[in-house]
Amino acid sequence: MKIAILRKKYTFHGGSEGFSQSLIKNLTLRGHEVHIFAIKWQCDNRMENLHFHRIPAINFNSFIRDLSFALLSYLIIKNRRTEFDIIQSHDKTLFQDIYRAGDGCHREWLKQRLKRSGLVLKLLTLLNPYHWLILSLERLIFNGHRYKKIIAISELVKRNILEHYEVDEKDIVVIYNGVDLDRFHPRNRALFGKELRARYGIGDDEFVVLFVGSGFERKGLRYLIEALEMIPRELTLLVVGKGNGASLKRYVKKQRVIFCGPQKDIHKYYAAADIFVFPTIYEPFGNVHLEALASGLPVITTKLSGAAEIIENGVQGFVVEQPEAVKKIAERIEYLMDKEIREDMGRAARNRAKEFSFENHIRKMTELYESITTG
Repeated sequence: MKIAILRKKYTFHGGSEGFSQSLIKNLTLRGHEVHIFAIKWQCDNRMENLHFHRIPAINFNSFIRDLSFALLSYLIIKNRRTEFDIIQSHDKTLFQDIYRAGDGCHREWLKQRLKRSGLVLKLLTLLNPYHWLILSLERLIFNGHRYKKIIAISELVKRNILEHYEVDEKDIVVIYNGVDLDRFHPRNRALFGKELRARYGIGDDEFVVLFVGSGFERKGLRYLIEALEMIPRELTLLVVGKGNGASLKRYVKKQRVIFCGPQKDIHKYYAAADIFVFPTIYEPFGNVHLEALASGLPVITTKLSGAAEIIENGVQGFVVEQPEAVKKIAERIEYLMDKEIREDMGRAARNRAKEFSFENHIRKMTELYESITTG
């Protein structure tokens, strides 16, 4: 098949962009011809059947960038419709066969954010033209029926779309993300764990909690730090990702918190950790959950993450109701400080992750493509 994929850009620390890159790689390896339409993308020139087409969007600010990308991609892709079997967008664009709601539902994210905001932040959010642009594009896609099928990456995203927009439930297909089971593997602990701990001056016997994610507010890092401060035993928190760490340092009292920034060798960080905690305010799915599970780490997250749907309480980790439940999060972390319990859950985590291989994901994606092209 000839498949066009729209995504604004690729950055190695972006979860959605990273997923797009893995999807493209797996599609080309299976003989499909993939055409990327983006502002910029780090193409792997060694991939056969891969072609890059630049969308000349205006990178003045996020508002102008997203608006110009939506308009220009519409004009370019619509004009080239007959060249492709499938047009799939991973961004809020106006012409596609498949809209993959990998970023979830912006309206739901704003709802969750405003619930947790003071008056000033509420006003700043409501007056921000960027949010109005994204809401307008979202409404045009869903209510304007600018798709043949919608991919929701979790049941949570599907519920959000049905709650906020005029979409027929039959038009939504839930396909969970896939994970690279070779890159993220429990054996990495022996290969990289000690080396990475030494990089940050962490002892072999220290208990390490890992957080991975860019956009610390939405992903609940503040609540994690507050939970850790309730634990009497000393531990270390590794924070990997892009965000405003300086504003969170006031919550750190006694525990050690290391802000590592975005990292390309992210699999080594899972190898250096004992557990993974992600008390998010809103997360459509979160590839980091799968990466942690595949690495053999118990996961603690909230019901506001789509990945909570694949975690059984007390089996592969724990799911708490809200990120504000810091006492409950602290209790779950303390419980997992027991090595025997943690290792049992880690084995269950790895077994759960095996159900979400990229092979299974690509099979479901190609089945969807075939249903559209033959329907």
